[in-house]
Amino acid sequence: MKLARISRITMFGLSVLSLSLTTSCRKDEIDNDTGVARTENQVESYFTDINDVSDHVARRGDLTGFKVAEDASSPLSSCALITIDTLIVNGQIDSIAYTIDFGSGCTGNDGKLRAGKIITTASGPYFQEGTIITITPVNYSVDGNVLSGFRKLTNTTAAGGLPTFTVEVNGSVALANAGGTITWTANRVRTWLEGFNTPLLFADDVISTTGSSNGVRASGTTWNSVINTPLVYKRSCRETVSGSLSLTPADKPQRIIDFGNGNCDNTATVTINGNTFTIVTN
Repeated sequence: MKLARISRITMFGLSVLSLSLTTSCRKDEIDNDTGVARTENQVESYFTDINDVSDHVARRGDLTGFKVAEDASSPLSSCALITIDTLIVNGQIDSIAYTIDFGSGCTGNDGKLRAGKIITTASGPYFQEGTIITITPVNYSVDGNVLSGFRKLTNTTAAGGLPTFTVEVNGSVALANAGGTITWTANRVRTWLEGFNTPLLFADDVISTTGSSNGVRASGTTWNSVINTPLVYKRSCRETVSGSLSLTPADKPQRIIDFGNGNCDNTATVTINGNTFTIVTN
């Protein structure tokens, strides 16, 4: 009887030890899932890209002419067909629409293969306060990733201030190779810090962005994000080079994405529960 009792006690002790070790292992597991951070950066990049492509067509800030690719940072190339339709009322621009048609496939100076169309409409001159610019992809893809929705900018520049736009994005990206669909909405404030006085030179543009976003990954996971310090974007390398944002997936702890100190290095860090990982941003 004593032997049986000792055996039961021993088995109980082993069970407690096993449970303790399992719990300890779970506590020691490191959350290193940077997937949602990479998704946020990916979809942000796609909708920034259509803004860049659209801006390349603008000339002297009035959207009345062609923007030639003078420097290597231009995403456009000669295979893109551009048509412009301007409505003039009483000698003033009332509205303008222009279409950039990449046909069945057009490789830009940045090496990306674009197809379909980007259609931009504007209610007035680019840098005029109150002008609303809407950028719409139509059967448009980049390297097989299909964009839908719109990006709308409203010029809210204060007298004597830097060019400033509120930005609304409501869109989706159907990933190449049947990778599923990402949906994304964003509300931003975009301030042009440098380069707005040289519209024919793309590489000197520096733009700052604040605001928030939310989305749904192809897996169905939702997330939201808030920019903590302004994201600074350089068109010379077409990269976000500094700033940070807080990103919170529905099922995981918050992630902090830091884009660095201003260098065009196509990397960012993601900090999760005090642990920091590096991701490629472009």
